[in-house]
Amino acid sequence: MRKIWSAFDRSWLVFIAAAAVFIAVKLSAAHYSVSDENTYYKMGQLVAGGQVPYKDFFFAHLPLQVYLYAVVFKLFGFNLAILKLLSAAAVAVTAAFVFALTKSRIGTAMASAAAMLFLFSYGTLLFSNYPTGLELAMPFVIAAFYFFLQKRPLLCGLMLGISTITYQLSVLTLPIFFGAAALMLKEKKALVRMAAGFAAVVGAVSLVFLLAAGWEFIRQVLAYHLQKPAEDIDKSDIFIRIIKTNWLLFGLAALAVASRYRKKTTLLMSLALALVYIMAFPFIKTAFNYYLLYAFPFLAIIGGYGLLTLQEFLTERIKLRSWLAAAAVIALVALSCFFAARQFQDYDFQDFDSAQEIADYVKANSRQEQTIFGDDSTVPLVSLLSGREIALNYADNNAMRYRSGITDMEATLRQLNDSIGKGELKFILLRRIKLDKNAALDFGIGTEEKFTAFVKGKCGLAKEFSTEWRGLTHAYEVYDCLKT
Repeated sequence: MRKIWSAFDRSWLVFIAAAAVFIAVKLSAAHYSVSDENTYYKMGQLVAGGQVPYKDFFFAHLPLQVYLYAVVFKLFGFNLAILKLLSAAAVAVTAAFVFALTKSRIGTAMASAAAMLFLFSYGTLLFSNYPTGLELAMPFVIAAFYFFLQKRPLLCGLMLGISTITYQLSVLTLPIFFGAAALMLKEKKALVRMAAGFAAVVGAVSLVFLLAAGWEFIRQVLAYHLQKPAEDIDKSDIFIRIIKTNWLLFGLAALAVASRYRKKTTLLMSLALALVYIMAFPFIKTAFNYYLLYAFPFLAIIGGYGLLTLQEFLTERIKLRSWLAAAAVIALVALSCFFAARQFQDYDFQDFDSAQEIADYVKANSRQEQTIFGDDSTVPLVSLLSGREIALNYADNNAMRYRSGITDMEATLRQLNDSIGKGELKFILLRRIKLDKNAALDFGIGTEEKFTAFVKGKCGLAKEFSTEWRGLTHAYEVYDCLKT
């Protein structure tokens, strides 16, 4: 034990303590939520039961994410804390690479502060709290960067491949890595090795699922995203809001870009990797705010140079002693982390307080073999908690399936009608926010008029569950399709 301790790099202790606090904060917020995570968790259960994505159920992403969840289901069943821990651990590993990449370049203290800046930025805390698969891909993207700087192109390519089969948007980094390899790595075969590592992973996985699901694999992971319509949302407003809530991360990165360190290779590549996601954001059809999480670890690396610049300003211009300047910089980061964590703890808009109550109602008023259907952000969780399967195996029943033309609404309604006729489909769940007595905002499949007309024509409202939130009412409507 003494030999192990003597060989251990103690400079990691501060980072490890920060990561432990981060995971504790995340687990304290591991509540049931109204979000896409429920869809992915349900898919993990289906895979654990032997089903194959693309063949047995619709899945719009590459497969590694749901297979990781399937492992959790195999070992522990449906355990929300462990599923959430998986995402938190992935973010902590990403932060470890931020620390490792910057430690030798800006010193242990500033590297620790940079890692904390990433871990406790409000966006990191929030966007990783509702698992999408992106947070699981991030460690592999930044690992690719680490191995690139270590001049190990094959490992870099392998990491890029793994990140891509976890979440497709990882592929946006390829031009940066391949371009940098062509320009910076002197070995002529470096680019070939990187490309080979990437192709080996993505090619092997794609081949497996092409053999298993055929054209459906291509249709769901590629054609669906090309065919779905763009959403009419103000992306600039989203981006400005992200900057405001993560002002220190962006501010320090801007300071570093203007500093004497701006020509450093690590900074320049980090800037390119962050900018590829920032610049792509306006052009992505459904630009969810969490897409920008990809940029955060690279902004933190750049921000590390910003921290060093700030420390040097305090020592050289303000004439503070070096230890006092370092303490001031670390205190700034610590205060920012504290307020971001408190803001994150206060966020409860997506809490699904009624989940267990709805599941209990569904279980008490249906038979084991009967099914449920409806809103994609809530029904999968109700299915997991109640033990009732989802009709047609539609774990992902988002409205874009129908708007893209990948899934035909008329055909779906016919199948649902047949299921009702056979006495199989018992409940359909919809959700909305009531703004006042006369106005409400519908979500998900509830925004599709043909579907809501079908529900109200074939089923009757049996129960409404509601929770109050800052003057608004979150309403979850349960329609009974077999009530006599």
